Amino acid sequence: MNKTSFWLIPLLIIIFWLTKEIIFSFFMGTVIGLTIQNLSRFLSLKLKLPYYLLVFLLYFLIFFFFGFLIYSLFKVITLELPGFISHLNNFLKAYNLKIEKLESIKNFDFLTIFQSHFVNVFSFLYSLFGNFISVILVFIISIYIALSPNLERDIFAYLPEEKREEIFNIWFRIKRKLSFWILGQIILMLTIGLATYLVYGIIFDMPYKFLISLTAGVLEAVPILGPIISTIIAVFIAIIEKPEIVFLLIASFFLIQQLENHFLVPLVMKNTVKLNPLLVLLGILISSNIFGFWGAISILPLLVIFKEVFDYYFKKD
Repeated sequence: MNKTSFWLIPLLIIIFWLTKEIIFSFFMGTVIGLTIQNLSRFLSLKLKLPYYLLVFLLYFLIFFFFGFLIYSLFKVITLELPGFISHLNNFLKAYNLKIEKLESIKNFDFLTIFQSHFVNVFSFLYSLFGNFISVILVFIISIYIALSPNLERDIFAYLPEEKREEIFNIWFRIKRKLSFWILGQIILMLTIGLATYLVYGIIFDMPYKFLISLTAGVLEAVPILGPIISTIIAVFIAIIEKPEIVFLLIASFFLIQQLENHFLVPLVMKNTVKLNPLLVLLGILISSNIFGFWGAISILPLLVIFKEVFDYYFKKD
């Protein structure tokens, strides 16, 4: 190792650490943009509709979904959370248990909480604003990529001609498998969320059905631990609200997972990369611990990319 490399490597590590949120935002924006690009191309061929119209419609659906999500979460927090805390407090009192902070949460007053926890709230808002800017950056990058279907061709034109074909083959495989994987994950998350809503909210008529369904859908992306955590949360609420249905609820969640693992996953994920669930879980835990929220989000597509590159070079037929 020469003197330049000795100083360059630590410098690059420092730069990466200082700009990691921007790098992760750019990466996730690229992943989302490529997925929208591939899906729009596919739908354009099948439906005979203009490519850019489909891009617009897909982003409209995305923004509508997130808007509905934010509204629903705000509604749950402001209207349903105080009632749940009150029920929890009564449940604990029945067993001579007490958590003092529950009283202050039960009498939910936003202004009082804001004044008494101003420093913490300010710190939280600062962090939230930073994450909000990162989310906006992700969508700006993804929209730019989705609206630039010829961007790849322009970039590949700058590559050495003798390496162009090999890099293009790798890139095509990564883009195809990554798009299939993301779409597959979205389908699985939506299916589990809807199934949870059907069982938890409609069949058992439990409260907080939207929040539990959303939690189950999101945690579907976390193998092994995700379904366990969502089941524990649902069972915890059932113990407080309707203890007589606890065992039926556990059996229903178990049945949903079995149907997913044996029928839905093989059908939805057959064209994508097969990732070891334990490896994915380990990757999420490590990346979230080191890089925070964006690390946990980015590690999943990164594992797909690494797996596809590894298969290309070491598992050629």
